[in-house]
Parts: sequence; structure tokens; C-alpha cells
Amino acid sequence: MTSKKVWNNILTSLEERIRNGEENSPFLFMGQNLELTNSKVNDIALKLLKDFDIPNSYLYTLEDSPDAIKIKELKEFIEFSHSKPPYTFQIFFIQNISRFTLTSSNSLLKFLEEPGKQNIIFLTNTWENWVLDTILSRVQTVHIWWDQKKQKDNFYTELLSNFVEKRNLELFDYFFRNKLEKEDYIKFLETLILYAKENLLFIDMLEEIDDDLNAIKQNNVNPKYMVDKWLLSISS
Repeated sequence: MTSKKVWNNILTSLEERIRNGEENSPFLFMGQNLELTNSKVNDIALKLLKDFDIPNSYLYTLEDSPDAIKIKELKEFIEFSHSKPPYTFQIFFIQNISRFTLTSSNSLLKFLEEPGKQNIIFLTNTWENWVLDTILSRVQTVHIWWDQKKQKDNFYTELLSNFVEKRNLELFDYFFRNKLEKEDYIKFLETLILYAKENLLFIDMLEEIDDDLNAIKQNNVNPKYMVDKWLLSISS
């Protein structure tokens, strides 16, 4: 997960600018696990309100849903941003901005560019390529990396061990000859990462293996291609 220090730095920066009467640029928090990201950002918003003795009712949240965010809904949501609240600031939190229609995205641009000192804006999404460049240019982007608990599989562990210790090629035969499910490829790469860490092997490859594993989970790549690539890499 994004380190506690990063979250503290965001809070400290926001609080300092608020006390100095400065305007804050909107924050766009990007994380693959949107549910966890929304929860963490909500916690940050509530902590900010608490530190300034502002009621939680001044956190306005447009919650994630399967429906697109249309221009009428967006205008109603940000209506309170046009008037000065009875406290130092209020917070507008829009979850999953990939749900914006093109017209609602365009209508949000002025609010993002000129939020006003009284408005703090938090946005969340999963990937930058689902957000308009005109929005990205108006926000501070914070990438959130959530640690996923990886499970070691005894079957794959044994195949890896036999290859490393005895140069037994059964590991390669298994993957090259069988048609497997996506979950099998994920389980193998998770096991490979844990086995490598435990045995101090393939250390220079681990970060890239982990990136490919996450790409498979997000359906962005062919899992067989990725596993075949790493099998060839560890055999060379």
C-alpha cells in the first residue's frame, strides 16, 4: 500500500495551505483496487475535517455506482461549491471519475481549474488512460499501490524446486503442453515471486514479474505469453 508517510505528507500539505489561506489543487487518487482507494481517501477527508473541527456533513460524496455521471447530476452535486460555507472549507469527493460522460467531464473543468479556497476536491479512478487529458492537467495525481497477498502453491513450488536444484524440465513441459486457465498462470507467478524471495533467486526480475502479474489480473495481457516469457527468462 502507499506508505503512511505519503498520506501524512498529503495531509500536512493540505492543512498548511488551508491555514495560509491558499487554494488547493484537486487531487486525483489512482489505485487498481478502487474500493480500497475510495475507503482510504474517505478516511483522509474525515481526518481533515476533524483536524479543523468541521462537521462530517461538509464532506459531499458522489459515490461509485454502475451508472454514468451525467451533467445534471454533476451540476447538482457541486452546487454548494458556489457559496462560502460557514467553516474554513468543505470537501467534494467524486469516486470513479471514469463514469463521466464527455459533457459532464467538460462541465467539471472550470471547477477543477478554479476550485476556490473554500473547496477541497478529491477524485478517484483506476487508470490514467480512462481520464481526459484536460482533467489530468488540472489535478495532482497520486498513485496508490495496494499490496496483494500472494499465495504459494505447493505443486508449482515443487516444479520450481526440481528445476532449480535438479534441472528437471517438467516445469516447462507442464506449461508448454497444457492449456490452462488464467487463475493457474496467476498462481504460478505468485508462487514464483515467493519462491524467488525465499531463495534469493531472480531478484533483478521480481519487480517486472510483479508488474506482469498485476497486468494479467487486470486483463491487460495474455497470461500464457507472460508466463512463457518468464519461464524462458529463468532458464537462460
